Amino acid sequence: MKRDPYMHNSPPSVRIIHSGHACNVEEERHTERVYTIREGETLELTCLVTGHPRPQIRWTKTAGSVSDRFQDSSVFNETLHIAKIQRTQGGRYYCKAENGLGSPAIKSIRVDVYCEYHTRLNIGHDGT
Repeated sequence: MKRDPYMHNSPPSVRIIHSGHACNVEEERHTERVYTIREGETLELTCLVTGHPRPQIRWTKTAGSVSDRFQDSSVFNETLHIAKIQRTQGGRYYCKAENGLGSPAIKSIRVDVYCEYHTRLNIGHDGT
């Protein structure tokens, strides 16, 4: 197999994309990307990677239960897909790409899962 002389080895780079809106939140000494999603919706995060040879991708998470029972097929794919997300699955998600050249590239996004409560307030005729 001939090697393309214009194809140079390059270390990995990473960018996380998602549907919906996210905002930058400034905390004490750093700014982080925060994505807010309603409980029960589907979370989809995509890790766009570049590099040659093609980097291997791994999604990990901190906060919450250990690994949050990622489906094995999701952990190593470009797109992390969590259907019917629960509040316990909120936390910081990391996409790590490595191809053996230089340091691995890592990006993170914080996912905040909120719940909308529908409360009914019954008030009697006497005001109680």
